[in-house]
This record gives sequence, structure tokens and C-alpha cells, in this order.
Amino acid sequence: MVYGQSAKQADDLFNNHQYAEARAVYESLLRKQPTHPLYLYRAARCAQEVGDLEAAEALFIKAGTKYPLRNYFLGEIYYSQWRMAEAIAAYEAFLPSIDENHERWQPVQQRIASAQVIARYLKHVSKVEVTDVQRIPKADLLTAYPLSEEAGLLSLDSLGSIFTTQRGDRRYYAVRTSEQQDSTTLERTLLVSQQRLLEHWETPDTLRATVNNGTTNVYPFVLTDGATLYFASDREGGLGGLDIYMTRYNAALGEWLPAENIGMPYNSPADDYLFAADEHLGYACFATDRHCPGSDSVEVYRIVLGERTFLRGLPEHELVALARLDSLAPLTASAEPMLQPEVSIAPSTSTSRSFKPEQAAQPGQADSIYFVLSDDALYTHLSDFHNDSARVLYEQYIRLQQTQQQAQQMLDSLRHQYYEADSNTRASLEARIPALSDEILNRKRQLRETLTRVRALETQQ
Repeated sequence: MVYGQSAKQADDLFNNHQYAEARAVYESLLRKQPTHPLYLYRAARCAQEVGDLEAAEALFIKAGTKYPLRNYFLGEIYYSQWRMAEAIAAYEAFLPSIDENHERWQPVQQRIASAQVIARYLKHVSKVEVTDVQRIPKADLLTAYPLSEEAGLLSLDSLGSIFTTQRGDRRYYAVRTSEQQDSTTLERTLLVSQQRLLEHWETPDTLRATVNNGTTNVYPFVLTDGATLYFASDREGGLGGLDIYMTRYNAALGEWLPAENIGMPYNSPADDYLFAADEHLGYACFATDRHCPGSDSVEVYRIVLGERTFLRGLPEHELVALARLDSLAPLTASAEPMLQPEVSIAPSTSTSRSFKPEQAAQPGQADSIYFVLSDDALYTHLSDFHNDSARVLYEQYIRLQQTQQQAQQMLDSLRHQYYEADSNTRASLEARIPALSDEILNRKRQLRETLTRVRALETQQ
């Protein structure tokens, strides 16, 4: 009788959404009947509801397939962890248990489509150098965008942001419109541009459908070339929520080209928006809700502008962590050689090649290097140099690179401390982190200039 009361008590707690209490009772029942399918399934659901996804996954698997919803909830767990191949398999295993009229049919189909998109983008994750991250109230969003006057002016309105060019002669912003489709009214948010004539603004010009392709199109930003537009949109084919897109204006055609999703880690299944680049200062910022869903806060990442580098050959869990920006820690030493910059070298043939970045000598290999002089000249030892001045300068480059690596490790350590510290400790780090970030950025430029000088000297030998 006591056993029966415990089972009923667990069911009552579960049906009343008291998942933590119900979980404790189900775990007690499982100690008596460790293979009971219902108790395992309900204990898994409780663990899932309280956020213990690791335990929930193990219990769902142990529960077996008696309860078809188990596959749906496994899919939700895998999807939330960006384990997209497993999520798709779980959702597809669930679908045969329902028909097209079931309330979960359409949401599961959408989840599968979204998971497939995310799985594709995970194969092309870009490497970004983060110099700062701030979590702030959304109302204070622009305080994390310290742009120079040369980059233009950002301001906020009820629909997002307004961008005004550095000359103050054109601005871009979003407007709300209503469109009649059959018997329904579709509310949309579209981007417009507006030209300034003397002291007055002309009639706004709605941007073409190549830009305004989603229901919500907001947060515009134009580079100083006046022809490159970044914006956020919820159009089909994205990773979910708002994604950041980029397009360019074709003066010959007089229109904006089809916009492209700029991929990961800039975009995620959450809302990602307001990509703004300051080419004068050498960095860009973008906002994301991925780590603070359902709150009034937003995270703003500041990254170094540079060549876009894609990650190849990393384990899936590392790609996911980098795509989600789960941590600001650098890649492990074993993973670093797998980075392949997408730098096209145009040889005399129709093919192209990609090279690894210049590498300093490794311990125990004092003469070993990896220096690309040209498309058909690769140096692997210091003795390969023909010009003595070039060799000496490259040795200076190696020492400078080692100093850079030490500074980066220090910066990563400070970032971790800041991210986990209390307000008093954060205050003491607020001056050190930006100063060290600037030092690293300046040294990075010095490294690039040094390599350029090395190549110039060696080709003159």
C-alpha cells in the first residue's frame, strides 16, 4: 500500500509540474524497480524540466521505446546542445508515432529543417579573435559599441537601430508595414534608406526584396565604402530567430545583391543582430541572445577585423563550443595546427591552395619553421633563407610571436576571471583587459608588417 501511494504521489507531483519533488519520488521507486519503463521515462522528464540534461538523456535511453514521446524529448535535448545529427535522428524516429494532424507534427518538421541548416553551418565555423564581451541590459545596447566618427553614428528606436553615415547625408532604419495577403493582414518590418537634401530628409526609399526578404528586417549598418550593408533578418534558411546578413550594392545594376548569411559564430539559433565594423579602429561588434534567452540582457562581442579563417578537422564538440562562443579560452595546442586560413594564392594554373599560418620553431626543433615565401617556395628551416637580413628579421618575428602568445594567454586568463568574478573584482580588471587587448592588437599588426618585410628582403636576395 505504501508503494502504491508513492507511485500515485509521484504522478500527482508530475502532473502538477512539481518536477523536482516528483523526480525524488521516481528515483526512490527506481531503486526498487530499476528497469520500470514509466518510472524511467517520468524521471527523465523531471530531470529535463529541472535542467539536468545529462541525467535526462541517460534515463530516456534506459527507458527504451515504449513511450514514443521519449524520442521527441531526446531530440529537444540534442538540439539544445547543438548535437544536430542525433537530434535529426531522434525527431525522425518520433514522427512515425503521430500523423500530420498532430500538434507536434509541424514543429518537429521545422526543428528537423533548422537542425539540418545548423549542421551545414557547423562545417564552416569561422575563427574570430574576441577582445571583449559585455553582458548588459538591452536598453543599454549601444554603450558596448564604441565606434569612431569615421564609422558613422548609431542610435536606437522602437524597432531597433538607426544608422547614419559619417557624412550625415544618408541614414538606414526599419519601418513597420502592413500587407494584405488573401484574407489576412501580414505585419512586416522593412529596412529603408533616406537621403538628406540640405536641411531636410527626402522620402524614405524601401530597400529591394533582396534585403527585405524576411518578416522582420532590422539593425542596419553600412561600411565606409557605402556599398556593404549588414543587417538582421528572420528570413527562411537561417539558423533561427534573427540572423546577421551581408549584402553589397551593385552600382551598375542600381540595386542590392542577394544577401548572404555570415554564418557561425556570429549567428546561432537565438537572436543575433547589429553587426557594426569600425575599419578605422580595426574591430567589429555584434550582439547575441544565445546565452541569455528570455531575459532583458544581451551579450555584445568585440572582435578583431581580419582575414576570415574557417576551422577544419576539429572534433564536433570543439566546433560546437567555438560556434556557440561558450568560452573565450584559446584552442588547445593540439587543435591549433588544424586551422586552415581560406587565403587563396593565385598560381599560374587554375587551381588554388590554402596554407597554414606562419609557425614559430617547436621545442626540440630549433631550426624548424613553416614560412610561406611564395606560391612555390616554402621554408621549413632557418637555413633555407638566402638573405641574412631576412633570416635575422624572421628570428625576431619568432620571438615577437612567442611574446604575443604569452600575452594572449594572460588575456584569456583575465577574461575568465572577469566572466566569473564578482562586481568588485570586475572593477579591478576593467582597465587591464582593454589595455592588454590593445597591446595584442598592435603586436598583431607588427607581426604582419614584419612578415611583409621578411618576404621583401628574401625576394631581393
